[in-house]
Amino acid sequence: MKTVISSIVLISMSLFFSGDDILVDATADQIMAKVEEYKGEKPVLMNFWATWCAPCIEEFPYLMELNEKYEEDFKLIFVSGDFREARDEAEKFLKEQGVDFETYFKVGKDNEFITTISNDWTGALPFTIVYNKQGKVTASWEGKAELETFESELLNVINED
Repeated sequence: MKTVISSIVLISMSLFFSGDDILVDATADQIMAKVEEYKGEKPVLMNFWATWCAPCIEEFPYLMELNEKYEEDFKLIFVSGDFREARDEAEKFLKEQGVDFETYFKVGKDNEFITTISNDWTGALPFTIVYNKQGKVTASWEGKAELETFESELLNVINED
């Protein structure tokens, strides 16, 4: 009986959490829990973006390039700040950019979401946070950055003792 129930639960979960989902609804607490999963394992670079944000779209390829180059050395987390009605557009953009890993779609009230993520964030996009292997924020900024800035900040935490 336990086996049957376990099988039903696993089948249900696999239907709900399809491996094809590249854009998953998440609250700020759920996103911070995801960051915490990598504590002690590897640095994390988290980027908040939206399809309506031109600087976000411009810097997105830089992050994908760094993810390909240093994939084993850090975890890249994308969080879409798109409006609910643009969710399909956000997912289409991710696929066009070659994203083949789970990313997140912001849910919840804006102010609560923003302050849970960072007290240094006004809510402007793009917003990037870099965490070292110990889970400490080593850099964060609002606005578009160049590839060299992302790579420099990333290498700082990758090469940290």
